[in-house]
Amino acid sequence: MSTKGAKSQEVRLLGEGISRGIAIGEPYLFSYQQPTVPVYPVSLTGRKEELRRFLAAVDKGREELLLLQRQLECEGAQDAIDIVEAQLQFIADPTIIADMTQGIMEEGRNAEAVFQALWKRYRAQFQSIGDSFFRERWADLEDLYRRILRHLLGGSQAALASVPKSAIVFATELSPSDTASVQGCAIGAFVTQKGGATSHAAIVARAKGIPYIANLDLSRLPKNLHGPVIVDGRTGVVILNPKPATLQKYRTTALHIADAMADLERQAEHKSETYDGHHIRLSANLEDVTELSLLHGHGGYGIGLFRSEYLFLSRSGFPSEEEQYDAYRTMLSHMDGLPVVIRAFDVGGDKHAAEQRTWKELNPFLGCRAIRFLLRKPEIFRTQLRAILRASAHGNISLLFPMVSSLQELREAKNIVDQVRHKLISEGHKIPAHLSIGSMIEVPSAALIADVLAQECDFLSIGTNDLVQYALAVDRSNDAMSGHYAPTHPGVLRLMKFVVAQANQHGISVSLCGEMAADPRLTALLIGLGLTELSVASRHIPLIKHVIRRTSIVEARHLANQALALADAGEVLSFLSNEYRRTAPEDVLYNPR
Repeated sequence: MSTKGAKSQEVRLLGEGISRGIAIGEPYLFSYQQPTVPVYPVSLTGRKEELRRFLAAVDKGREELLLLQRQLECEGAQDAIDIVEAQLQFIADPTIIADMTQGIMEEGRNAEAVFQALWKRYRAQFQSIGDSFFRERWADLEDLYRRILRHLLGGSQAALASVPKSAIVFATELSPSDTASVQGCAIGAFVTQKGGATSHAAIVARAKGIPYIANLDLSRLPKNLHGPVIVDGRTGVVILNPKPATLQKYRTTALHIADAMADLERQAEHKSETYDGHHIRLSANLEDVTELSLLHGHGGYGIGLFRSEYLFLSRSGFPSEEEQYDAYRTMLSHMDGLPVVIRAFDVGGDKHAAEQRTWKELNPFLGCRAIRFLLRKPEIFRTQLRAILRASAHGNISLLFPMVSSLQELREAKNIVDQVRHKLISEGHKIPAHLSIGSMIEVPSAALIADVLAQECDFLSIGTNDLVQYALAVDRSNDAMSGHYAPTHPGVLRLMKFVVAQANQHGISVSLCGEMAADPRLTALLIGLGLTELSVASRHIPLIKHVIRRTSIVEARHLANQALALADAGEVLSFLSNEYRRTAPEDVLYNPR
């Protein structure tokens, strides 16, 4: 691209939109320079001082993280809070202190050099796992490393907090701390060369309402880049040197989106039912009990999926029975009788327990994960069940088994529940007479025997994130396969329809808790397929509720039949997008114009 052309001509670059929204502002080039770490010998008498310096750097890093956490709590940015909490837990791990103490005392080198070597060792251990989830989670810990190293070196950190208001930040990549350390209204948007929709930097950006475009080739930017710049996170388009008419168009659209979202949030008290009176139970997917205020503020009906594995993913081991019991009881105390569905630990695949991190599986998504892991490690399963059953005396709890693929697995899991119940009663605990038990439908085999599973369950829950993956033989963590991951594939829709029909025939409820439930273009289809319970991240509740209230059950069933008659995933998505555009033309966040 010539610089001369860039000055006079409107230029459009395409990346991947990973946080929806529109921003207009001046460009700001942001980079992090890896500092040079000195290496020098330390005498025996000076080694305690080196350890003291390291501990002081850790304390300063902890203070910064706690301050950042309080700021994020004020903003209600729960996803970002979770990331900071994970860093705080990692920094509190006594293994780090023990390794540093041993390194300084035995190697006789300065703290910075020992810390850098130790971190390289940790990095190698994480990278040996080989799946994308942990590669992305490692970025959070690299952010922690930078923070502590900065204090050891006595330097200052390049901070986004000092970036001019409404700036469009261009960077090779961003850490979670980079994104979390700014107020949502200060930064206009992020544009990076690296990054993905599941990275924590993207999660933080979405939590703070900051548009974000990744995978854009920054080498195509002119050397003397100047504003204004437009970022359209809906379409992945970055516009340089926009024409006056283009600027006016995007300014108007941005104001419209802001006003529309604020209006939806003011309607939280409205019921989630179609305009012809068909009630849809709209619940929240949660990973942390601190998200409860957001759920209540948006009018959610209980917790449709509590991902209990997030209690330990940032730790070195599983939480104790008492730790789990306290977490579940705290959650129930804030729910005031509303239903809570706790999914048993869903580990494996892209979420690993500490002991699994040393396992080598050719395909972890098809390996020892979820219910298979729990049945192989009954002591871990029993500990969680004890905590859940004890907590069930304090509220409305249901238990959900993840990735069930056969009736045998379901029966084995239920048998362990019965054994744990009898043991607790014999110990004098007051346990309710019945605990509602459900099975997740995430693999084709479970969907095809939904009639059999329904006879032994109180409810079913369709997990579309994995069901799509397994039904289409597409690894959803593989960026190269992203074009093949199609939730609207007719095969997936037919499996879902069959599951709903079998649940209805056996008189039990069925919910959907995957990302499909959070896409307003698919809401009428899901209702038309017969689903009466949807569970989404809390921030999606206002929009999905609004779509439900503008939908007719009769029209939804007709639309579902039309979609099921189509033979291609692209055709289905195009059809549904056109229908949504017709019924909600004002939603320019999902209907870019």
